[in-house]
Amino acid sequence: MSQPKTIQSSLPGDPNVSYIDTVHAYDQWANVYDGDGNFLQALDTIEMRSLLAMFLAHVKMYLQSEVLENVKLVDMGCGTGRNTLQLISTIASSGADSVFRNTLIVGLDASNGMLDVARKAIQKTQPSTRRTTEAAANTPTVTLAQFDLLTQSPTETLDRARNADGIISTLVLEHIPLDVYFASAALLLRSGAYLLVTNMHADMGRISQAGFIDPETGKKVRPTRSYAHEITDVVAEATRAGFEIVPLQAAPGRTIDGVIERTVTEDLVGSLGERSAKYVGVTVWFGVCFRKK
Repeated sequence: MSQPKTIQSSLPGDPNVSYIDTVHAYDQWANVYDGDGNFLQALDTIEMRSLLAMFLAHVKMYLQSEVLENVKLVDMGCGTGRNTLQLISTIASSGADSVFRNTLIVGLDASNGMLDVARKAIQKTQPSTRRTTEAAANTPTVTLAQFDLLTQSPTETLDRARNADGIISTLVLEHIPLDVYFASAALLLRSGAYLLVTNMHADMGRISQAGFIDPETGKKVRPTRSYAHEITDVVAEATRAGFEIVPLQAAPGRTIDGVIERTVTEDLVGSLGERSAKYVGVTVWFGVCFRKK
């Protein structure tokens, strides 16, 4: 496997850009993360609306039951809970006919700042004592915990997330070496369970990376650890870790060997925001579902 390109500072002396530890960068980013016009997040949110339903359908087939009780799902790198909330909504939206009952979602992230934001947002979705038993059963219970994939700590969090029936992990892989990422996912999943991954495409990663404008200083802040992972390397490392690709039915667009890729087009700019305009013609996102053998 070719070595992934690690992007740190192309202009180390640029006074307008600060490169800081990745976890600390996300701690600072947390308060503005969901409102700073990040078009890749917007695209990911759009794609996950359909991908989550397909992912859950695979989980249902894997568990081979019409009504699924006490399923455990993990959001690995949940951030502010953007897709944790979508997962809750997808499970709960079918009401009394839901096939997922008393589901536990474990949200993991290395950044306590991001988790604080997620906790406030997700708390609003949790059943109150005034809600019916039926409504409470159909709404997943969410527990959030700090966990650093690079250090595999704290171990008590790792133990809490083990034996999962499925993992979603969105826009996380760009900050983690491939071997560490897939070894962690394999450690958490039961045999036969599913892993849904989305990430910045290497075509975008070679010319850009995650970052935000600090509202207090006006400077750009970027994490020191970013990788432009090629899809071929992602698939190869997943295979080595004991995963196989499960093709998903993609919306119109490019799907190669089970991997969905999305390119910014002129007609998408209106939905993604003005920051996407300079990426027209660039493939910026990919999504893929794996099954642990």
